[in-house]
Amino acid sequence: VWIHVGDDLAYDVGGSASCGAKTILLDLDEEYGQTAKLRFRGVMPAWNTASKEELANRKAMNDAAEEMVDKRVSRMSMLPDAIDEILKGE
Repeated sequence: VWIHVGDDLAYDVGGSASCGAKTILLDLDEEYGQTAKLRFRGVMPAWNTASKEELANRKAMNDAAEEMVDKRVSRMSMLPDAIDEILKGE
């Protein structure tokens, strides 16, 4: 079983699920300052160089990948349980 863990819906989840992987989205709690999910809420990191068109395309990719998430964790400590749940479902 291939399990891909990542923090990016479009590329980590969408890309790996399209190739047959089970996916775990690392959607960190707000306190950790993860920037990936904030980009589509209007909060852009200072290092961002993406155009509005690129962001709109990326948002569409994220929306499509949302249904491909097998498990979602908000802390790394939750990862072993998420992996076990995926493996038990196989």
